Amino acid sequence: MHGDDDKEITQVTESHYKNTRGKQMKSWFKPCLSPQSLAIASLLMTMNTHAAMSLDKMIVYFEPDKSPRQDIVVTNPDQENLYLQTEVYKVVNPGTEQEERVRVTNPSELKLLSTPQKAIVAPNSRKTVRLVSLETPKKTESVYRVTFKPVVGDLEATQNAIKLLIAYQTLVFVRPESPEYKVTAKREKDSITFTNSGNINVVLRNGQFCSGQKSKRKCSDIDDIKRLYAGQSWTLKVPNSKTEVEYGLFNGSTEERKTF
Repeated sequence: MHGDDDKEITQVTESHYKNTRGKQMKSWFKPCLSPQSLAIASLLMTMNTHAAMSLDKMIVYFEPDKSPRQDIVVTNPDQENLYLQTEVYKVVNPGTEQEERVRVTNPSELKLLSTPQKAIVAPNSRKTVRLVSLETPKKTESVYRVTFKPVVGDLEATQNAIKLLIAYQTLVFVRPESPEYKVTAKREKDSITFTNSGNINVVLRNGQFCSGQKSKRKCSDIDDIKRLYAGQSWTLKVPNSKTEVEYGLFNGSTEERKTF
């Protein structure tokens, strides 16, 4: 997805090594690994493979006129207990090069709660984690990421092995009163700049470059998808100055089609 800042899935590798004498070493790695890297790793070493947990929601919206509680169902398809831990991060300057994800641990600063923070999900079963919003922002929506992280247990093996676990991050938006996006566009010779002067984010998706009139009108798909946060701009290259740009503007529940 080009031009989009969303990274809703974070792959975390936690490895336990145990040799035949029972001497154990533990190491923790927290890179974002590509699927190709994981595939290569599976070919290079003997692995203790586990089915990945799944979440029923990856993006959550808290609207000002709706319940301040949202439930996320975690499914454990494995044959072992899943030891689950959740962590809440406040996203500062979302979608920019200055973006920061700050772990929120001070009770007085907690505006988004996840409960339970630790849980055991039995094999082939589900567990509900509840997110609770304690605020309605006054000006601009608040953005959070909630990490759902499996905690590694003991690995029994008769040879060196690696245990790969995958952590997921849910993207959470807490909407202010009177939420609204306002997208305008400014054309240049070979580019168009979109600006969102509203108070919530909007996703520009299902885009097309179009030219010609009526029966002779021709359109081609735009690969770029962009989540445009409040107060931010984004520039897209266009084939020429006469090319129209169409995008679907998605606010989390409905999509509005506009031509620029």
